Amino acid sequence: MANISVNTSLYNSLSPFNVALVVLYSIIVVVGLAGNSLVIAIVCKTRSMFTQTNILLANVAAADIISLLWCPIPLVIGLSGTNISGETADYICKFFTGYSVTCITVPVTFLSLMILAVERFHAIVKPFNSALALTNNRMGFVIAFIWIMAAALSLPGFIYSEYDEQLGRCLDPWTLEKAGSVQWLFVMQLGLSFPFSCCLFYCYFQILKGIFINRTVCSAETASSRQSNVKEKRKLALISFTVTVAYHLCYLPFLVFELYTAFQPYQAILDNYEDFYKVYRVVGFVMYVNSCLNPFFYGFQSSNYRKNFIRLFTRKTMSDNNSMTLW
Repeated sequence: MANISVNTSLYNSLSPFNVALVVLYSIIVVVGLAGNSLVIAIVCKTRSMFTQTNILLANVAAADIISLLWCPIPLVIGLSGTNISGETADYICKFFTGYSVTCITVPVTFLSLMILAVERFHAIVKPFNSALALTNNRMGFVIAFIWIMAAALSLPGFIYSEYDEQLGRCLDPWTLEKAGSVQWLFVMQLGLSFPFSCCLFYCYFQILKGIFINRTVCSAETASSRQSNVKEKRKLALISFTVTVAYHLCYLPFLVFELYTAFQPYQAILDNYEDFYKVYRVVGFVMYVNSCLNPFFYGFQSSNYRKNFIRLFTRKTMSDNNSMTLW
Protein backbone atom coordinates (compact mmCIF):
# COMPACT_ATOMS: atom_id res chain seq x y z
CA MET A 1 0.00 0.00 0.00
CA ALA A 2 2.95 2.31 0.60
CA ASN A 3 3.85 2.25 -3.12
CA ILE A 4 0.48 3.68 -4.03
CA SER A 5 0.54 6.54 -1.51
CA VAL A 6 2.16 8.82 -4.09
CA ASN A 7 -1.06 8.58 -6.15
CA THR A 8 -3.13 10.00 -3.31
CA SER A 9 -2.21 13.45 -4.62
CA LEU A 10 -4.53 12.79 -7.58
CA TYR A 11 -7.48 12.97 -5.17
CA ASN A 12 -6.25 16.18 -3.50
CA SER A 13 -5.04 18.07 -6.57
CA LEU A 14 -6.91 21.04 -7.98
CA SER A 15 -6.02 19.82 -11.45
CA PRO A 16 -8.10 20.91 -14.47
CA PHE A 17 -9.59 17.40 -14.56
CA ASN A 18 -10.75 17.54 -10.92
CA VAL A 19 -12.01 21.12 -11.22
CA ALA A 20 -13.99 20.16 -14.33
CA LEU A 21 -15.52 17.28 -12.38
CA VAL A 22 -16.57 19.62 -9.57
CA VAL A 23 -18.25 21.95 -12.06
CA LEU A 24 -20.04 19.08 -13.84
CA TYR A 25 -21.18 17.56 -10.54
CA SER A 26 -22.49 20.95 -9.43
CA ILE A 27 -24.57 21.21 -12.61
CA ILE A 28 -26.18 17.77 -12.33
CA VAL A 29 -26.82 18.23 -8.60
CA VAL A 30 -28.64 21.56 -9.07
CA VAL A 31 -30.59 20.40 -12.14
CA GLY A 32 -31.33 16.96 -10.69
CA LEU A 33 -32.50 18.18 -7.29
CA ALA A 34 -34.86 20.70 -8.87
CA GLY A 35 -36.24 18.26 -11.44
CA ASN A 36 -36.73 15.29 -9.13
CA SER A 37 -38.27 17.47 -6.41
CA LEU A 38 -40.82 18.70 -8.96
CA VAL A 39 -41.64 15.12 -9.98
CA ILE A 40 -42.37 14.17 -6.37
CA ALA A 41 -44.37 17.37 -5.79
CA ILE A 42 -46.48 16.78 -8.93
CA VAL A 43 -47.26 13.17 -7.99
CA CYS A 44 -48.05 13.98 -4.36
CA LYS A 45 -50.16 17.10 -4.98
CA THR A 46 -52.13 15.96 -8.03
CA ARG A 47 -54.81 13.38 -7.35
CA SER A 48 -55.00 12.21 -10.96
CA MET A 49 -51.23 11.56 -10.99
CA PHE A 50 -51.35 9.37 -7.88
CA THR A 51 -51.19 6.07 -9.79
CA GLN A 52 -49.05 2.96 -9.34
CA THR A 53 -46.75 3.93 -12.21
CA ASN A 54 -46.24 7.50 -11.00
CA ILE A 55 -45.70 6.38 -7.39
CA LEU A 56 -42.88 4.10 -8.57
CA LEU A 57 -41.43 6.90 -10.70
CA ALA A 58 -41.60 9.20 -7.67
CA ASN A 59 -39.75 6.54 -5.67
CA VAL A 60 -37.04 6.58 -8.33
CA ALA A 61 -36.95 10.38 -8.02
CA ALA A 62 -36.51 10.09 -4.22
CA ALA A 63 -33.57 7.70 -4.71
CA ASP A 64 -32.11 10.10 -7.28
CA ILE A 65 -32.32 13.01 -4.82
CA ILE A 66 -30.39 11.04 -2.19
CA SER A 67 -27.79 10.02 -4.79
CA LEU A 68 -27.32 13.62 -5.91
CA LEU A 69 -26.98 14.89 -2.34
CA TRP A 70 -24.24 12.37 -1.58
CA CYS A 71 -22.41 12.10 -4.91
CA PRO A 72 -20.17 15.21 -4.65
CA ILE A 73 -19.14 14.61 -1.03
CA PRO A 74 -16.24 12.15 -1.65
CA LEU A 75 -14.82 14.36 -4.42
CA VAL A 76 -15.07 17.59 -2.41
CA ILE A 77 -13.66 16.01 0.78
CA GLY A 78 -10.72 14.65 -1.23
CA LEU A 79 -9.98 18.04 -2.76
CA SER A 80 -10.25 19.78 0.61
CA GLY A 81 -7.48 17.56 2.00
CA THR A 82 -9.40 17.10 5.27
CA ASN A 83 -7.91 14.34 7.41
CA ILE A 84 -9.79 12.71 10.27
CA SER A 85 -8.51 9.67 12.11
CA GLY A 86 -9.83 6.97 14.43
CA GLU A 87 -13.35 5.60 14.72
CA THR A 88 -14.84 8.91 13.62
CA ALA A 89 -13.02 8.63 10.29
CA ASP A 90 -14.40 5.12 9.74
CA TYR A 91 -17.94 6.27 10.55
CA ILE A 92 -17.69 9.24 8.20
CA CYS A 93 -16.19 6.96 5.54
CA LYS A 94 -19.09 4.51 5.71
CA PHE A 95 -21.84 7.11 5.61
CA PHE A 96 -20.45 10.17 3.84
CA THR A 97 -17.03 10.08 2.15
CA GLY A 98 -17.48 6.64 0.61
CA TYR A 99 -20.11 5.51 -1.86
CA SER A 100 -21.98 3.23 0.52
CA VAL A 101 -25.17 5.29 0.35
CA THR A 102 -25.17 4.78 -3.41
CA CYS A 103 -25.34 1.06 -2.63
CA ILE A 104 -28.86 1.74 -1.39
CA THR A 105 -30.09 4.16 -4.02
CA VAL A 106 -28.90 2.16 -7.05
CA PRO A 107 -30.83 -1.01 -6.02
CA VAL A 108 -33.85 1.14 -5.10
CA THR A 109 -33.89 2.52 -8.64
CA PHE A 110 -33.36 -0.90 -10.21
CA LEU A 111 -36.03 -2.63 -8.10
CA SER A 112 -38.49 0.21 -8.74
CA LEU A 113 -37.92 -0.11 -12.48
CA MET A 114 -38.25 -3.88 -12.25
CA ILE A 115 -41.60 -3.68 -10.46
CA LEU A 116 -42.68 -0.90 -12.81
CA ALA A 117 -41.98 -3.13 -15.84
CA VAL A 118 -43.98 -6.02 -14.35
CA GLU A 119 -46.82 -3.65 -13.40
CA ARG A 120 -46.94 -2.18 -16.92
CA PHE A 121 -46.79 -5.71 -18.41
CA HIS A 122 -49.81 -6.84 -16.40
CA ALA A 123 -51.73 -3.59 -16.97
CA ILE A 124 -51.16 -3.53 -20.74
CA VAL A 125 -50.53 -7.10 -21.93
CA LYS A 126 -52.45 -9.04 -19.26
CA PRO A 127 -55.15 -6.59 -18.14
CA PHE A 128 -57.59 -9.33 -17.09
CA ASN A 129 -55.07 -11.14 -14.85
CA SER A 130 -55.52 -9.25 -11.59
CA ALA A 131 -53.66 -11.68 -9.31
CA LEU A 132 -50.45 -9.63 -9.39
CA ALA A 133 -52.03 -6.27 -10.17
CA LEU A 134 -50.82 -3.44 -7.95
CA THR A 135 -53.28 -1.16 -6.22
CA ASN A 136 -52.67 2.09 -4.40
CA ASN A 137 -53.38 0.26 -1.13
CA ARG A 138 -50.52 -2.13 -1.83
CA MET A 139 -48.03 0.53 -2.90
CA GLY A 140 -46.94 1.36 0.65
CA PHE A 141 -45.87 -2.26 1.18
CA VAL A 142 -44.17 -2.33 -2.23
CA ILE A 143 -42.12 0.82 -1.53
CA ALA A 144 -41.16 -0.49 1.93
CA PHE A 145 -40.10 -3.81 0.39
CA ILE A 146 -37.94 -2.02 -2.19
CA TRP A 147 -36.05 0.02 0.42
CA ILE A 148 -35.61 -2.92 2.81
CA MET A 149 -34.24 -5.13 0.02
CA ALA A 150 -31.94 -2.32 -1.15
CA ALA A 151 -30.64 -1.82 2.41
CA ALA A 152 -29.89 -5.55 2.67
CA LEU A 153 -28.06 -5.55 -0.67
CA SER A 154 -26.02 -2.52 0.39
CA LEU A 155 -24.52 -4.14 3.51
CA PRO A 156 -21.22 -5.19 1.81
CA GLY A 157 -20.67 -1.57 0.81
CA PHE A 158 -20.98 -0.40 4.41
CA ILE A 159 -19.00 -3.32 5.86
CA TYR A 160 -16.02 -3.04 3.51
CA SER A 161 -15.73 0.75 3.57
CA GLU A 162 -12.96 1.94 5.88
CA TYR A 163 -10.64 4.87 6.37
CA ASP A 164 -7.02 4.15 5.49
CA GLU A 165 -4.69 6.06 7.81
CA GLN A 166 -1.67 5.62 5.55
CA LEU A 167 -3.36 6.94 2.42
CA GLY A 168 -5.40 9.49 4.36
CA ARG A 169 -8.65 8.78 2.55
CA CYS A 170 -11.69 6.55 2.53
CA LEU A 171 -11.48 3.21 0.74
CA ASP A 172 -14.74 1.57 -0.26
CA PRO A 173 -15.11 -1.63 -2.33
CA TRP A 174 -15.20 0.39 -5.57
CA THR A 175 -11.88 2.18 -5.10
CA LEU A 176 -8.93 1.11 -7.23
CA GLU A 177 -7.10 -0.17 -4.15
CA LYS A 178 -9.84 -2.50 -2.93
CA ALA A 179 -11.66 -3.69 -6.03
CA GLY A 180 -9.35 -6.69 -6.48
CA SER A 181 -10.03 -7.94 -2.94
CA VAL A 182 -13.81 -8.07 -3.42
CA GLN A 183 -14.09 -9.71 -6.83
CA TRP A 184 -17.01 -11.80 -5.55
CA LEU A 185 -19.02 -8.62 -4.93
CA PHE A 186 -18.90 -7.51 -8.56
CA VAL A 187 -19.57 -11.04 -9.82
CA MET A 188 -22.57 -11.19 -7.48
CA GLN A 189 -23.82 -7.82 -8.73
CA LEU A 190 -23.59 -8.99 -12.32
CA GLY A 191 -25.15 -12.36 -11.47
CA LEU A 192 -28.12 -10.70 -9.75
CA SER A 193 -28.57 -7.91 -12.27
CA PHE A 194 -28.44 -9.93 -15.50
CA PRO A 195 -31.49 -12.23 -15.08
CA PHE A 196 -33.62 -9.42 -13.65
CA SER A 197 -32.59 -7.11 -16.49
CA CYS A 198 -33.53 -9.82 -19.00
CA CYS A 199 -36.94 -10.17 -17.34
CA LEU A 200 -37.34 -6.40 -17.31
CA PHE A 201 -36.61 -5.99 -21.02
CA TYR A 202 -38.77 -9.01 -21.85
CA CYS A 203 -41.72 -7.20 -20.25
CA TYR A 204 -41.10 -4.10 -22.32
CA PHE A 205 -40.59 -6.16 -25.49
CA GLN A 206 -44.00 -7.72 -24.99
CA ILE A 207 -45.56 -4.34 -24.18
CA LEU A 208 -44.10 -2.56 -27.19
CA LYS A 209 -44.90 -5.50 -29.47
CA GLY A 210 -48.52 -5.48 -28.29
CA ILE A 211 -48.84 -1.73 -28.87
CA PHE A 212 -46.87 -1.15 -32.08
CA ILE A 213 -46.67 -4.52 -33.90
CA ASN A 214 -49.49 -6.93 -33.01
CA ARG A 215 -51.80 -4.06 -31.92
CA THR A 216 -53.53 -6.44 -29.51
CA VAL A 217 -53.63 -3.86 -26.70
CA CYS A 218 -57.18 -2.61 -26.02
CA SER A 219 -58.43 -4.63 -29.02
CA ALA A 220 -61.74 -5.39 -27.25
CA GLU A 221 -62.69 -1.76 -26.72
CA THR A 222 -64.62 0.62 -28.96
CA ALA A 223 -62.71 2.51 -31.63
CA SER A 224 -62.77 5.91 -29.88
CA SER A 225 -61.94 4.65 -26.41
CA ARG A 226 -59.34 2.28 -27.83
CA GLN A 227 -57.55 5.12 -29.61
CA SER A 228 -57.31 7.31 -26.49
CA ASN A 229 -56.44 4.35 -24.25
CA VAL A 230 -53.68 3.11 -26.56
CA LYS A 231 -52.27 6.63 -26.78
CA GLU A 232 -52.08 6.95 -22.99
CA LYS A 233 -50.66 3.46 -22.50
CA ARG A 234 -48.12 4.10 -25.24
CA LYS A 235 -46.90 7.23 -23.46
CA LEU A 236 -46.60 5.45 -20.11
CA ALA A 237 -44.81 2.50 -21.71
CA LEU A 238 -42.36 4.75 -23.55
CA ILE A 239 -41.59 6.81 -20.44
CA SER A 240 -40.96 3.67 -18.37
CA PHE A 241 -38.88 2.09 -21.13
CA THR A 242 -36.81 5.25 -21.68
CA VAL A 243 -36.05 5.58 -17.96
CA THR A 244 -35.03 1.90 -17.86
CA VAL A 245 -32.73 2.15 -20.90
CA ALA A 246 -31.12 5.34 -19.53
CA TYR A 247 -30.49 3.63 -16.19
CA HIS A 248 -28.69 0.71 -17.84
CA LEU A 249 -26.67 2.91 -20.20
CA CYS A 250 -25.45 5.05 -17.30
CA TYR A 251 -24.81 2.24 -14.81
CA LEU A 252 -23.25 -0.43 -17.06
CA PRO A 253 -19.98 1.46 -17.81
CA PHE A 254 -19.29 1.70 -14.08
CA LEU A 255 -20.04 -1.98 -13.47
CA VAL A 256 -17.93 -3.09 -16.46
CA PHE A 257 -15.01 -0.92 -15.34
CA GLU A 258 -15.18 -2.25 -11.79
CA LEU A 259 -15.26 -5.84 -13.06
CA TYR A 260 -12.26 -5.12 -15.29
CA THR A 261 -10.36 -3.45 -12.44
CA ALA A 262 -11.18 -6.23 -9.97
CA PHE A 263 -9.55 -8.86 -12.20
CA GLN A 264 -6.49 -6.79 -13.17
CA PRO A 265 -3.10 -7.57 -11.58
CA TYR A 266 -2.48 -5.08 -8.80
CA GLN A 267 0.84 -4.05 -10.30
CA ALA A 268 -0.87 -3.17 -13.57
CA ILE A 269 -3.13 -0.76 -11.66
CA LEU A 270 -0.09 0.77 -9.93
CA ASP A 271 1.73 1.25 -13.23
CA ASN A 272 -1.25 2.99 -14.87
CA TYR A 273 -2.85 4.52 -11.81
CA GLU A 274 -3.52 7.97 -13.25
CA ASP A 275 -5.33 6.53 -16.28
CA PHE A 276 -7.37 4.21 -14.05
CA TYR A 277 -8.18 7.16 -11.79
CA LYS A 278 -9.54 9.26 -14.66
CA VAL A 279 -11.67 6.44 -16.03
CA TYR A 280 -12.91 5.67 -12.51
CA ARG A 281 -14.00 9.29 -12.06
CA VAL A 282 -15.64 9.54 -15.50
CA VAL A 283 -17.70 6.32 -15.27
CA GLY A 284 -18.69 7.30 -11.73
CA PHE A 285 -19.91 10.65 -13.01
CA VAL A 286 -21.84 9.02 -15.86
CA MET A 287 -23.60 6.78 -13.32
CA TYR A 288 -24.79 9.86 -11.40
CA VAL A 289 -25.86 11.68 -14.58
CA ASN A 290 -28.78 9.25 -14.71
CA SER A 291 -30.15 10.82 -11.52
CA CYS A 292 -30.81 14.14 -13.24
CA LEU A 293 -32.12 12.80 -16.57
CA ASN A 294 -35.42 11.22 -15.53
CA PRO A 295 -37.42 14.47 -15.03
CA PHE A 296 -36.55 15.43 -18.62
CA PHE A 297 -37.89 12.11 -19.88
CA TYR A 298 -41.16 12.67 -18.02
CA GLY A 299 -41.43 16.26 -19.28
CA PHE A 300 -40.64 15.51 -22.91
CA GLN A 301 -42.89 12.46 -23.21
CA SER A 302 -45.77 13.12 -20.82
CA SER A 303 -48.21 15.96 -21.38
CA ASN A 304 -49.68 15.18 -17.93
CA TYR A 305 -46.40 16.04 -16.23
CA ARG A 306 -46.07 19.24 -18.25
CA LYS A 307 -49.65 20.32 -17.55
CA ASN A 308 -49.40 19.59 -13.83
CA PHE A 309 -46.03 21.31 -13.66
CA ILE A 310 -47.65 24.48 -15.01
CA ARG A 311 -50.69 23.99 -12.77
CA LEU A 312 -48.48 23.54 -9.70
CA PHE A 313 -46.77 26.88 -10.27
CA THR A 314 -50.01 28.60 -11.29
CA ARG A 315 -51.58 27.54 -7.99
CA LYS A 316 -48.53 28.73 -6.10
CA THR A 317 -48.60 32.11 -7.83
CA MET A 318 -52.33 32.53 -7.19
CA SER A 319 -51.85 31.53 -3.54
CA ASP A 320 -49.03 34.06 -3.14
CA ASN A 321 -51.15 36.80 -4.73
CA ASN A 322 -54.08 36.00 -2.44
CA SER A 323 -51.79 36.10 0.60
CA MET A 324 -50.45 39.49 -0.45
CA THR A 325 -54.00 40.78 -0.99
CA LEU A 326 -55.13 39.57 2.44
CA TRP A 327 -52.08 41.12 4.02
